Amino acid sequence: MMISNVNKKNFSTTETILQQLRNDINNLHYNDQFITEAEVSSRFQVSRTPAREALNILCQEGILEKIPRKGYLIRKLSLSELQELCQYRSILECGAVEYAIRFASDSELEKIYQIANKKIDLNDSNFYNHYNELNLEFHLSIARITNNSYLISAMENVFYRLRRDLVIDGRSNLENSLDMHIQLAAAMKKRDLEQARRITADQIEFVEKRLYLH
Repeated sequence: MMISNVNKKNFSTTETILQQLRNDINNLHYNDQFITEAEVSSRFQVSRTPAREALNILCQEGILEKIPRKGYLIRKLSLSELQELCQYRSILECGAVEYAIRFASDSELEKIYQIANKKIDLNDSNFYNHYNELNLEFHLSIARITNNSYLISAMENVFYRLRRDLVIDGRSNLENSLDMHIQLAAAMKKRDLEQARRITADQIEFVEKRLYLH
């Protein structure tokens, strides 16, 4: 089936709006206020159709909740949802780490180590956004070694769903998170499967417990 140029344009516009809204939500630009189609349409200077499509996708992803005649609110995760997502993340990530240690080349493991040792400018006004981009880059770089599109997509979805909560946690847990990246990458370079799996599982459990406190 061929896609018309109009549909391609709408899809591209929707994707642009979607990405920016994700970043705004994850970086705490929205809190308890309603997000409306009119506001999004005006902000991006587009019709309401791509604005509505982007907002509906965020609802499907579980990030927003539509309130009839009012707009859209950020949907906060329940404790049981946090537990299930962290458990799911642990299963996926421990599996990806094991695969990488068993099958990745030395150069691929070195690349992960280099990402883990990237520095962030603490004085940058956009500091937390950079931190979250680096955190996502590190974890997805491990998943991508598998070349398994299903696993990569699943990892991306988990991080999209948890990202807002991870931003909040990262503000008080930054040093531990970045140090964990270095420890894990070093264990992977040594192909120490037991240590790498323990670091991965322990860190996710640590973050999970902290998220319960928010």
